[in-house]
Amino acid sequence: MKHAIISEVFDQPEALLDRTIDLKREGYEEEDMYVLVKQADVADVIRRHSNLYVLVTDEPGTVASLVTSSERPIERWLKSMRLTSEQQNRFEKEVEHGRLFLYVDADRNEQQIDATNRKVKPTPQTEEQTLALHEERLIIEKQPVQSGEVVINRHISETEQAIEVPVRREQVHVERVNGSEDVVEDYDFDQPGIRTIDEGDHLRIQVIEERAFIVKRPVVVEEIIVRKQVTEDVKTMTETLRKEEIEVTEVGQPNLTVEDHTTRKDETQ
Repeated sequence: MKHAIISEVFDQPEALLDRTIDLKREGYEEEDMYVLVKQADVADVIRRHSNLYVLVTDEPGTVASLVTSSERPIERWLKSMRLTSEQQNRFEKEVEHGRLFLYVDADRNEQQIDATNRKVKPTPQTEEQTLALHEERLIIEKQPVQSGEVVINRHISETEQAIEVPVRREQVHVERVNGSEDVVEDYDFDQPGIRTIDEGDHLRIQVIEERAFIVKRPVVVEEIIVRKQVTEDVKTMTETLRKEEIEVTEVGQPNLTVEDHTTRKDETQ
């Protein structure tokens, strides 16, 4: 049984196209089907395999035609369809996330599905095939790796050092000379108090000398300062890149025109 309104979302163009084939078997016409997508390349895939009306939300020409409107193109398209507000919001989010929206209106009766509320007129169909050319380009990636390390160890070494230190010492010289042989009156050998030597018959004299000894003290004689700085070298790297080229060969006398609208990014900089 045919339904007046069908609204479904798909993840891949192939699944959407398979669904449209099933709908046509059920009696729906292709002119009653509309597809809403976000990206132009996805729309191109659908257009190459069907005659469906495909509306692209991010197509520059479409956005430019609506600069006078406060509504976004996708909002305006969805409002022109027979959907509830809840359905419009849900399908808008689905399309913005990259999914494909299929809308079928079997009873449209001049229903207008267009961003400017005008009847969508199918564009003249031309047979077109696309061949993509690829080339390899260099992408430089750098990552830091450890190329080495510096280890500084502190250890103790021993050396013997000789130093000459002058020291002084006292020497005692005893000299004996003849006396005057004068008579000393009132001298009593039994009375030591009047004698001229200390402690009876002993004379004590201290003899002093200097003794040298070594005292070691640690002192700072050198400081090690370690600095790390970054230098930049230019390294030349060579890699072979592959690129696909085309060669147009004329067989017979075809009416052939080749237009080259390509511009390399590295040529415009």
